[in-house]
Amino acid sequence: MYFLLKGDTMKKKIAVFAGGWGGEYLQEVVCGITEAAQKEDADIFVFVNFSTPGGSYSDNLGEINLFTLPDLTDFDGAILLANSFNYAGEITYLADKLKETGLPAVSIEYNMENIVSVSTDNYAGMHDLAEHVIVEHGARNILFIGGPKEHLENAERLKALLDVAQENGVVIPEKNIRYGDWSKNPAVELMLEWLEENKDLPDAILCANDIMAMGICEQLEKLNYRVPEDVMVTGYDCLRDAQEFHPSITSVNHEWGRMGIVALEMLAGLLRGEAVESIMLKTRFVAGGSCGCSSSNKYYDKNIQLGRINRNNEIDGLAADSHFRHIYLAVRKAENADELSKSLSELFVREHPMEGENFMLCLDPEFFHIEEGNLNLHTRGYSDRMEVIGLVREGKEQPHIAKDIKDAMFLFSNEKETPGLYLYVPVYSDACTYGFAMLTGDMHIACDNQLYIWTRHMNQYLEQVRRNITIADLTRKLTQLSVTDVLTGVYNRAGCEQIAYPMLREWKESGGIGIVMLVDVDKMKAINDLYGHANGDLALRTVATVLKAALPEDWIVSRFGGDEFFIGGRISGEDFDLNELCNSLENRLAQEVHRREIEFRLTISVGGVKIMPDGDCDIEKYLQMADKDMYRMKDIHHKIVENEK
Repeated sequence: MYFLLKGDTMKKKIAVFAGGWGGEYLQEVVCGITEAAQKEDADIFVFVNFSTPGGSYSDNLGEINLFTLPDLTDFDGAILLANSFNYAGEITYLADKLKETGLPAVSIEYNMENIVSVSTDNYAGMHDLAEHVIVEHGARNILFIGGPKEHLENAERLKALLDVAQENGVVIPEKNIRYGDWSKNPAVELMLEWLEENKDLPDAILCANDIMAMGICEQLEKLNYRVPEDVMVTGYDCLRDAQEFHPSITSVNHEWGRMGIVALEMLAGLLRGEAVESIMLKTRFVAGGSCGCSSSNKYYDKNIQLGRINRNNEIDGLAADSHFRHIYLAVRKAENADELSKSLSELFVREHPMEGENFMLCLDPEFFHIEEGNLNLHTRGYSDRMEVIGLVREGKEQPHIAKDIKDAMFLFSNEKETPGLYLYVPVYSDACTYGFAMLTGDMHIACDNQLYIWTRHMNQYLEQVRRNITIADLTRKLTQLSVTDVLTGVYNRAGCEQIAYPMLREWKESGGIGIVMLVDVDKMKAINDLYGHANGDLALRTVATVLKAALPEDWIVSRFGGDEFFIGGRISGEDFDLNELCNSLENRLAQEVHRREIEFRLTISVGGVKIMPDGDCDIEKYLQMADKDMYRMKDIHHKIVENEK
């Protein structure tokens, strides 16, 4: 039964937090949540990270930071796939935030204080499986290969096995209980260690999950042992791959999709103010070929068919590899936000097997500023404003935009009237957060580690973009140094020729009116001779400072020679008073000399000429005209000085 959220016409916003390593578990639970959310008129926002149990805090920081992205006060409720979290601090952080905000929440497969939970009966399912192996098949020498020793689900499954063994007079010694980490290779190593110690096969190897069971079956085949003829092997979780494995793995099914549906229904009850109690769902024992039983039961056939349908919706490894290469080719040369955004959005319009028809990459604005390396990037939390990159809306390319982080997060949700699924993953380098990506395909990307692989590739490609930005910035700086006068900070002669001259020609050809001016420091040799070269340098720096401050920002100032400066700019009309500007520069210099209390006489001679669009002179001719006018003023200044003597 589904409950409507009464009294509300707006869609609800439900935050779901999960570890991404669950694969099929994550897919099925979220699919169940999404199915129920359609009835509840709720958007589902899934925040998935890939923290690792063996990693340190700093190693995991880039991943776990994603859980700080949503402000829980923006949501109506939360669902936690808490048993999928790998770093202990994630549960503590979310528990504190839920307590602080009072947000209604449901935990899946993990008991949290003051939070209702939906879980499956690990004990009962394993009890039925163990009873089947011991009673029906007569197993006596049993090897158990589990997950981490302290893990609650592992402990429940082991206890069920030990209880059934005791009930039937079977002794399982401590040396027959080995603890792994839920993955294949460590499980295989544990089995090989046991075989080396015991020189013979057990009757049955009971594994705490299907992944370990399939790995052990593969290794036994390499050792020329047959399953189930030589040894029975069982698993847990009833994964699709395990059902299609040969022989099919005897296992226990959680019915994870049903858990997701129930979790959303429980949350709906909480939102209506109902009293909701924690619930434990039954698991189902499923016999398979790995214990010697027939696999042709209705449950198995149904799931095999469902698995094949699901696989048709996924992309195979070769197609995925091709897609990742296309992403790399699209972004490998990007040096700024606009280039990166355009290349990604153009690609994801053409192909989006993982990203969906609505996609965005939200990057910290500091991602594009590399002056301080990674020091300006967040390690905890996110910037209030983000650059929305590679935006694709309903399969159509959108321009790069900047938005407040909350507006960015809910961009698609606020635009759509119907409930939707929005999947968020972190993008970062080491512990430094770049931002996050939002995908809107379906949850098939969670299987076969495709979501993990997608995030790893995207992180690597963004590191390449950062390198591009760094190289481009260094190139700009080197170019700037090559055209900059070290003493005064204005352009040098090369800068004048490479930048000012082409700009003046362009203005003239486009019908604009330009101006060329030459400025010469009066009596520069006398300043050097009488007051020293340090004061000569002070004179040049003072003149350059006055020119830059007094002229429009888009005008170019260049140190043209030893004590001569070039000025080039654009003016608005023919009535521009060139003499007034020359006098103004001279007066501004006099004020600066007084302000700095410069003890020696420092004046300039300024000459200039307008560049008219209909004029037939080239730049060199205009320079000669400006130079002639400047020397006319210099003669006047020299006469004034002589008269003062």
